[in-house]
Amino acid sequence: MLKCSTVGELLYFLGIFEPLQVQIIEELGRPKGEQLLIQLQQLPLKQSHAVTRLGSYSCRGEKPLSIRLQFAQEPEQLQQTLLHEIAHFLDHQTRPAPCSYRNPHGKSWQYWLQRVGADREADHSVAMSTLYRQRLKPVARCKRCGQLLERLRRLPQKQRWLHRNCGGLFVPIDQI
Repeated sequence: MLKCSTVGELLYFLGIFEPLQVQIIEELGRPKGEQLLIQLQQLPLKQSHAVTRLGSYSCRGEKPLSIRLQFAQEPEQLQQTLLHEIAHFLDHQTRPAPCSYRNPHGKSWQYWLQRVGADREADHSVAMSTLYRQRLKPVARCKRCGQLLERLRRLPQKQRWLHRNCGGLFVPIDQI
């Protein structure tokens, strides 16, 4: 795993800070752009343990909290995921102050995604798919046909699950 604790460290490690800096200052002007770059560089970078999500940007109100990344993905995919989350940060920080951060993949986010140079189609990681398949475990068996249901988590207790192929009831493995 990388030993980067802030977004700025990872940007320098990947060698994409300078092009990003040019784009942000060109778009927002020198004082506002530099202020936003400093804020971005100091933003904490945390490792995500999720296997269905490559990254996330978290904020509370107007204050950005962190960017979480799953470091198990390929290097090119990691860079694209980081740029995707940076576009969320820039979109959030350049909106008018009283406006809440809704519609996170709206037009303004798409504009920032284009400005930071991220690929809009890069949303699949072979390494993450492999990791997901490795973490699956059998949680239930169909009463009718005997097929196993594999998931990351156990089935909710108060719901009935039916097998879509045969219509049989799934019974949690711990109850068999």
